Amino acid sequence: MIEIIGILLQLIIFLVIFSFPFTPKILNDSLGLNKNTLNYIDTHAVNIIFFILLATFFSFTNLDLEILFKIHLTIGLVFLVINFKSLKLNMDKSKLLIFFVFCLIIISIFFFIALNLKLEWDGHHWIEKTIVFFNELSFKELKNVKINPMYPHTGSYIWAYFWKNSLLELEYVGRYFQVYFYVLSIFLCVNLLKTKNDISKVLLILFLILITFEPYLFAGYQEYLILSSLLVASRFITLVDFNNQNNYKLIFLIILTLYTLCWFKDEGIIYYIIFSFLLISFLNFTIQKRLLLFFFLINLLILQYCLQKYLIGIYDFPQVTPIIDTIQDIMNIEILLTKTYKIILHTLIAFIKYPLWLIVIFSCLLFFLISKKMNKIFLYYACCLILNMGFIFAIFFTFTSFDLMLKVSLDRLLFQTSGFYIVFLFTLLNEIKRINKINF
Repeated sequence: MIEIIGILLQLIIFLVIFSFPFTPKILNDSLGLNKNTLNYIDTHAVNIIFFILLATFFSFTNLDLEILFKIHLTIGLVFLVINFKSLKLNMDKSKLLIFFVFCLIIISIFFFIALNLKLEWDGHHWIEKTIVFFNELSFKELKNVKINPMYPHTGSYIWAYFWKNSLLELEYVGRYFQVYFYVLSIFLCVNLLKTKNDISKVLLILFLILITFEPYLFAGYQEYLILSSLLVASRFITLVDFNNQNNYKLIFLIILTLYTLCWFKDEGIIYYIIFSFLLISFLNFTIQKRLLLFFFLINLLILQYCLQKYLIGIYDFPQVTPIIDTIQDIMNIEILLTKTYKIILHTLIAFIKYPLWLIVIFSCLLFFLISKKMNKIFLYYACCLILNMGFIFAIFFTFTSFDLMLKVSLDRLLFQTSGFYIVFLFTLLNEIKRINKINF
């Protein structure tokens, strides 16, 4: 019984601590948006990104996790009390329905994880770093873990943070953050659907949960952190006016959201570079302003390199083949064709395994056929998709264990970026709604 109470309490804790520091009014005013542009789900997502960035900072301080949590929880409670009146006034029946479904889905997945206690293969890699933080050892000990010490550590730090501060100090409670962030990001992206019909939203949410929920990846993997952060970034990218030169605050929010990817997994660095650099390239900014933004992006990468290389003491990438061997493989037509065929085959298998990709590609093609136009935001996502696939294709040519990595990694690499392109689905639905004047 006490374990059930602890699980329910964890949901309440998430609701409290991620209510800080933004409310819809504060966030809309801060970003210079209309007062009704961003709602409670949007602000909750931004608060989580804010927390991830703070967690990354505090992971280098060796501060006591319990003290940090008590401060965080206290601030969240005070913030809720101060803003209780505005929260109460803005809670109509439709929002209560969405909130009820939100809590029901999260609690269901919480209990599912509690009843399936095991870590999968990569989970044993990441938990080594988690134990360093859980036992309150120096962050410098990260370089001494046995398996892949070069991996980024923010996901493990957050895992330890909530594990250490759970009611019974249960390990799996530390992984509940991924569940919460994942479900919230699904609810967040549904804001892209231009409808006031809450039943339609709920049905779409349940459908997206159904095709993206993978229990295996909640057993210690980091893929859902990438997926959720990209869903958040994608939501805010849709708010960007690519012809407006005054939306700097929103651009910085998107860049910082994408920057969190670098601290979850190594490939997150590539996603950060692709999506951020293309975003700046598509903006209607002067060359000087673009150069300043590029300078900011590069400095964030340098900051990560310095923190890992000189504070922790290790910075490297696993599974890399010497470049000369890679070039030789490419020059050998037989090897080139064989590897290309295998990558395409396993990509198709991954698309079937994670059908969100099939929906994304179908939506992209159908939208183009229906509208027969490509605005800047459509072109931006299309270019991201091409470079994203190009990166995945290229990176597998550098793996030493090519066939093994295809079987165990390709599907996960594809899955974690699939959410970024969910914009194509909502763009299609909104276009169908506009053309046929359907109120769904």
